[in-house]
Amino acid sequence: MDRYGTKWLLIVAMAIFGIGVGLISLTQSLGYLLLIVVISYLLLMFGVVYEVFSTRQRRVQAQPAVQGTSTSSGTRTVQTEQEAYRWVILAVTVAMAFMITGSRSTLGVFFKSIVTDLGWDRGMISMIIAVNIWLSGFLQPFTGNLMDRYGPKWIFIISMSTFGLGIGLISMTQSFGFLLFIYGIVVAAAMAGSSNSMTNALVAKWFPSHQRGLAIGINNAGSAVGQLTLVWFTTLMLQVSGWRSSHIYLGLAIAVITVPLTLLIPRRLQPASSAPNAKGLAPPRQAPLATERWTEALNTSPLWLINAGYFVCGMTVSLYITHLIPFATDQGYSPTAAASAFGLLSVCSAAGSLLSGYASDIWGRKNIMALAYFVRGLAFVILLAWRHEFSLYVFAILGGLSWLATPVSVMALTSEVYGMRNLATLGGVSLLVHQIGGGVSVWLAGELHDLTGSYDVSFTLAMVALFGATVASYLIDERRYSMRYATPVTSA
Repeated sequence: MDRYGTKWLLIVAMAIFGIGVGLISLTQSLGYLLLIVVISYLLLMFGVVYEVFSTRQRRVQAQPAVQGTSTSSGTRTVQTEQEAYRWVILAVTVAMAFMITGSRSTLGVFFKSIVTDLGWDRGMISMIIAVNIWLSGFLQPFTGNLMDRYGPKWIFIISMSTFGLGIGLISMTQSFGFLLFIYGIVVAAAMAGSSNSMTNALVAKWFPSHQRGLAIGINNAGSAVGQLTLVWFTTLMLQVSGWRSSHIYLGLAIAVITVPLTLLIPRRLQPASSAPNAKGLAPPRQAPLATERWTEALNTSPLWLINAGYFVCGMTVSLYITHLIPFATDQGYSPTAAASAFGLLSVCSAAGSLLSGYASDIWGRKNIMALAYFVRGLAFVILLAWRHEFSLYVFAILGGLSWLATPVSVMALTSEVYGMRNLATLGGVSLLVHQIGGGVSVWLAGELHDLTGSYDVSFTLAMVALFGATVASYLIDERRYSMRYATPVTSA
């Protein structure tokens, strides 16, 4: 513990989540799930608090005993503190991703119950979800710019508090207008201020380039574990107490778990130092397309090639987050089988996030993005061509492995092409494009289902778009524009 701090506690906590929730299928017990969540959360909180106090203690002990203490020693002390505290930052963002993405993923569980209870059709609730996705995406560049200018702390505190309140208020829904306001506007604004784009930008600024992909992958794996846990949790809660009570419990969990953790985030960002250079070499040059103003980046081709693929990413991910469980039950598969497939998808997405982060640090960001889009397209081919329950699980494996593989490379590549100054803003632009694609696909899938009685058309369009995204990602000239491939110059 004294040597590794929060890093290994974070990994252990995530392992307890994954293994424990994976065993839920053997127990189907809400109490068992709650015990796993509480143990993991307490372990994570213990590690974070321990690291915070240890960092403060090291700072006091490292203060120069005499005025003649060298500047280099003080610099090393600051760097050591940052290397330790970056794992605290990662632990906080993992908890945020767990609750944000996990809560969002429960829409598929509640979808039919809300429609039946309120007497709506699928197009109506799909429109509300689309408004949520569009508005949260539209606000991303603005919240990202606020983070670049003022830091993330208060943005995250306000956003997570509002998100928890909004999720709880969904339980009071009686009309289309109320749900449109609460979920379509209030929750969307909160999501914009606490999205994976924002937390990934924070992680990217705290971790050096040679660890950045893996760190972002760990952060995104928190989203996957949240999906797995909360989809199972709400499936059981739906059977016990209905969709209204489930949203009250979700809102309380968000407030209790994440809001206290966000208090540990520093007000100002502390950029990560570069990876150590070889002896006699100076640090690599500045990011080739770094600009003072973020709007100047809109005139460059790498950003639009990244965003072209990310539009399709949003289009396809939102499609199966919202409509995969309804699609499966429409095919005659049981709700338990559909939830199990979604749980398997979440497990695989955690593995895919970690593997893609590590792989992109070695083999390049664009190659991993292109591979992820191709594998996801192949998953849709299998789901549409092979009408068997087993194909649902094959889709879950392939779709899961490729689900969170793309955000890792998108944020890491953006930071290495455009630098850190406007990273949260440019990440917000990318997520805006992502959310536009997601909103269009969710709404269109609901409308097409009402017209045709199936999801075949919308799933086919997603498949074709994914193969196009594969080509767009591969066309990015990463070796020309990424600072990872810049040749260091020999120091004098």
